Amino acid sequence: MRVMVTGAGGLVGSNVAAVAAQQSWDVLGCTREGLVDLDGVQSVAFDMANRKACVDAALEFEPDVIVHAAGAVSPSRFECEPYLAQVEYVGAEHTLAAARAVRARYALVSCDCVHSGYRPAGTCFNERDLPDPVNAYGRSKLACEEATMRSCVPWLITRPGDLYGVNVARPRRLNLSLRLVKRLRDRSALPAPEGLWRSPTYARDYAQRLCELLAQGCEGVYHMGGPRSLGRREWMQLLAGGLGCSRDLVCEGTASAYLQACGEDPHLKVPSNVALSQEKATAAIGSCAVAPERGVELVREQLNRTLKPDLPQAR
Repeated sequence: MRVMVTGAGGLVGSNVAAVAAQQSWDVLGCTREGLVDLDGVQSVAFDMANRKACVDAALEFEPDVIVHAAGAVSPSRFECEPYLAQVEYVGAEHTLAAARAVRARYALVSCDCVHSGYRPAGTCFNERDLPDPVNAYGRSKLACEEATMRSCVPWLITRPGDLYGVNVARPRRLNLSLRLVKRLRDRSALPAPEGLWRSPTYARDYAQRLCELLAQGCEGVYHMGGPRSLGRREWMQLLAGGLGCSRDLVCEGTASAYLQACGEDPHLKVPSNVALSQEKATAAIGSCAVAPERGVELVREQLNRTLKPDLPQAR
């Protein structure tokens, strides 16, 4: 199989490209700037806003599948910079055009934020629940989903939840979870509210499960969250303890204080519970997602292996 992966310099795209290459598939990793260095992955750089460049890359590589994983930025920026939603939508439209040009299947990486979150703790959204995003970031992702559904190509939409892990293309670029761990290692307290529930998803595991869906030719919408719904405070305490930080630094706080610690606008409207059911994906590929405790162990091993000169050893 030949797979073209956009956003190969990011957390999700780099893991998808790396896992696809491990399947002995031919993989083209696409980035906006700079090339990626991943075993078994060809690399090309172009701007998704350039429709011709996007289509030309597909025509030259002739993929069987295009995985669109590009476009993740801070949710707060979508509120104050509305043009970002248009940029994200254009990226989806142009990669869909590339898929049509070479008659490829199309896989869109969406997210859990297309759901409203107005649901009691302990319950999970499934694929039959209608999306109802509460912020600009979620509305942008939903617009890309709708464009995908309207397209004339075979499509697959996956919704991971709260992705964490190591960017295997650029391991020194820390994602949000690891930036928060760095804050804890600096002995700075982290306020975390009890009322925000998500399904932490280990990026490498998500990539492996996505590749299994691709190998089986699955189509439609699949929720790809982790196997457990965790409150924000519980998750951050687990992450802190697993990566060698004091769990006591994770204290009870408000949602706005937590957003501020994450570098987000404290007034950003966030869904209270976007935990995802993974039953459909489990039924399709016959395996459960990696549990948060095991995912943290795997992240610790990757950090100790790749960032040893720069970060304290996780215990």
